[in-house]
Amino acid sequence: MHVCLVLGAGATLANAQHFHSERMRESWPPLDTTFFETVQSRGIGLTAGLQAYFRQIVGIDPTSTTLRELRMEEVFKDAFYDLDETPSNSTALNGYIDLVDLYLRVLRDTTNWLGEDKRKRAPIGRLLAQAGGIADEVTVITFNHDLVIESEIYKRAQLRKRWCLDHGYGTLGPTFTIARPTTNRPTFPQHSDGDCDHTRPITILKLHGSLNWVVRLTSIRPTANFLRGKSAKRDVNLLTLRHISDRTTMVRSGQGRTSWETWPVVVPPVYAKQALRAAVQTAWRDARRALLRADRVVFFGYSLPAIDIEAEKLFERTLAKGPAEWVDVVNPASATAARFAEVGKSVPVRWYPGLDEFLAAGAFA
Repeated sequence: MHVCLVLGAGATLANAQHFHSERMRESWPPLDTTFFETVQSRGIGLTAGLQAYFRQIVGIDPTSTTLRELRMEEVFKDAFYDLDETPSNSTALNGYIDLVDLYLRVLRDTTNWLGEDKRKRAPIGRLLAQAGGIADEVTVITFNHDLVIESEIYKRAQLRKRWCLDHGYGTLGPTFTIARPTTNRPTFPQHSDGDCDHTRPITILKLHGSLNWVVRLTSIRPTANFLRGKSAKRDVNLLTLRHISDRTTMVRSGQGRTSWETWPVVVPPVYAKQALRAAVQTAWRDARRALLRADRVVFFGYSLPAIDIEAEKLFERTLAKGPAEWVDVVNPASATAARFAEVGKSVPVRWYPGLDEFLAAGAFA
């Protein structure tokens, strides 16, 4: 049996709520509607470049009141549009760079703690374990940039032996250059360690990139053409660390240049994704093939937002053709199930408000 799990930001949030159901809300990973609320609750100030962008281009004063009214995806959409339309405008360029850096910082601050070994029995890990128990092949399709899924696999010995870092990202993985840390810090297992067996594989397909995939920059800050996906293709380096780090400086010994700043391979929530998706296009092809073969498809914490046109078409054109007799949607909002029913009109949708209800119903029996 082949099971496909599609995980969104709501799945990561569910992990956080499992450990901190009410308190320490500032440690919860943000959703689209809570991003700037999280920024403020964590005491993160906006850079001068981002403040200038809001004031000079957007035309708002970025106060605590106005920021809380903003949706992250709308801000990203506007910021990328402004950069793409006026790439020579330094305010638009610096605003977009600082917005991406802010986004990455918030994800680091709110997800690294979830990867700690002591964090057990979290929802994503339970779902993976249940799927792995019945399936000879598990494919995880995600739009998240964090490392929570990798960490949940690593924490479970029976899952860990079916996945490794460089052979666990589908077709993309073996094309990456391994970048090991210079310090003795915890890392994910690699294929060369010899401890993995991929006869019953677990594969993670990260359709919007990942914070442990980076490319080298020739300067401290990226250029407008690079950010717009209009520069030459660059090799992707795979960081082996089990935690997300700050923007990494890569070093090597030998002659010539020995250090570079890096930029993560992530596709932000913007409309014009086509040019930005070049580095991860192979993952989309892998996802299409996986969905067309999947006997079971489960959507957990993913609402299929309207901005994800490519994702909508991916699911619309595969669910109707694959062998899955129904689709399971695990999400507190019943409207999410209706959204998937609209996209996959010929496939019945079963809705569960939470993972406990999904597993209690014997959905994997």
